[in-house]
Formats: sequence, structure tokens, C-alpha cells
Amino acid sequence: FSLRFERNLRFLSPMLSLGFAGSSALVVGSRAGHGSRMSAPMMANVADTLATMQGPDLYWEEIGPLQDPPKEESDFKEYDTFSTFLAACQQHGVDLTQPDITVLAPGNVACEQFSAVAGPLTKAVCEYHVIKGVVNKDSLGSADLTTVEGSTITYRRMFRKDFLDNAFCGVKASPPRTSYASNVKADNGLIHGINEVIYPGWSESSGGYGSGGGAPPPAEAG
Repeated sequence: FSLRFERNLRFLSPMLSLGFAGSSALVVGSRAGHGSRMSAPMMANVADTLATMQGPDLYWEEIGPLQDPPKEESDFKEYDTFSTFLAACQQHGVDLTQPDITVLAPGNVACEQFSAVAGPLTKAVCEYHVIKGVVNKDSLGSADLTTVEGSTITYRRMFRKDFLDNAFCGVKASPPRTSYASNVKADNGLIHGINEVIYPGWSESSGGYGSGGGAPPPAEAG
């Protein structure tokens, strides 16, 4: 009897091993599938998204040939960031985590160009970049563009571009022309990239900054 049992056990052992292996594979597969169904992608808020996303693509332009070794003007230099705008919003208490907003985000280069003329970004200027409500780029021409600052941005369609006051928004271009993102989703709204800082009180008829005329209002004291 013992000899017969030993022979049967030898015969069954490979089958049992395969059975256990198959059961393990099914269990592991089931867990992985269950986990993937349960997990949902989480987006960051506007502030956190701007802190990590790539800004406009920058090229060497006229300073390229002055580099060592020299660069072509059309050579890619780096991606801009939004750290200047974010720092100004944080300094002035402009909340980019509030629900249902659209943020018009100027990169550091745009902020530097503005500050060279008008001084640091003020609270009013930062708030003017935050539209109440979630506005897709395709809806800019028909939507209410009232900002948390209280003023309303002027929309114009010119040269196949969407202009918001003095800045164009969400333009895709071929290098070495710079591109600006649009419809970047965050869990509390949307982000559109713009090429210039905008500010309350801009007027094309008065030749405001960005329309080939005068300067924006000076920075607020204090």
C-alpha cells in the first residue's frame, strides 16, 4: 500500500504544483486588477500645477552668437517657469487654490519685462490674472472675463490669435517661435499661458503697455 501511495504522490505532485501556481497567478492578477479599478488619478491645484509644469520654450535669440561656444539664435535654450508670478501671488495672498478659476499665467521672462517698466507685480496685477469661473480657451470670446480683482479683461481676435488685453493666449508656434500652453487642467480650474503680464486699466486706445505705447501704472507703494 505504501509503495502504491508513493507512486501516486509522485504522479500528482507536478499537477498540484501547476494548480497552485495557476491559483497564485489568478490571485495576483485579481488583486492588481482590483487595485487599478479602485485608484483614481488625482490632479493638483492651479498653484501646485504651475510650480511643476514647463513654461514657454525659450531660444537664444540675439545673445546666442555671444555665447562660448556660440549658439544659433534659433537654438533651444530652456523652458521658462512661473516662479515669479507664483511668488508674487503668495506674497500678496492671492489664492490660486480657490475653486472654479481660470489663471492666465505669465512666465518669468514676461514678469521681468513688465517689472523693468512698472516695478514688481502688485496684488491687483496678480488678481487680474485670475478669472472667476472655468473658461476654456475656445470660449474666451464669449465668456464673462471678470477677474477676482473686480475688473473685466478685454478679448480680441487678431492675427489668428486670441488676445486678452495686451497679451496673446495659448499660442502654438514652431521653433524658434515660443509656444504658450492652454487648457491645462487642475483640480480647481484651468491654466492658460500668456506672453505678457496684463494689468487693470489697460486700454488699447490709450496706447497701454503691450500695444506699442506707454507704460502700465506704477507699482503700489508698500
